[in-house]
Amino acid sequence: MTDAQTIASRFIEALNDRDFDALSTLVDEDVALDSVTGQRTVGVGPLRAWVMSYLRHFDETFSDVVLMHDAFGQRVAADMTARGTYRETMTGFPEASGQSYSIPSVFIFEIEDGAITRLSHYRNIRIFEQELAG
Repeated sequence: MTDAQTIASRFIEALNDRDFDALSTLVDEDVALDSVTGQRTVGVGPLRAWVMSYLRHFDETFSDVVLMHDAFGQRVAADMTARGTYRETMTGFPEASGQSYSIPSVFIFEIEDGAITRLSHYRNIRIFEQELAG
């Protein structure tokens, strides 16, 4: 596993463990997050606040993780399964009533000097909404 893959793996572990202090140590002070909801946040504080808010709505963990990296060791893709429970209605999504879901999800990490500088979270939003509505 490359150093970048190790950093990405530790980020996913910290996210699953809800260890926001560990998560904060893995990212650059000016980290950019392009979230699954289409929002962009910049900075470690806003990232932490966004992740905490998201997890309040979606009690989600990631498993079946497959890590891939580019030839330069600066980008890592994590293909995984997001499993969770929709606990609290989030604006723009169907009403929450404790729906369980399991959906493919992808993180793309950009890593420079041992820190995550950009994180993009992708999933098929239409399928996700169908899981929540069904």
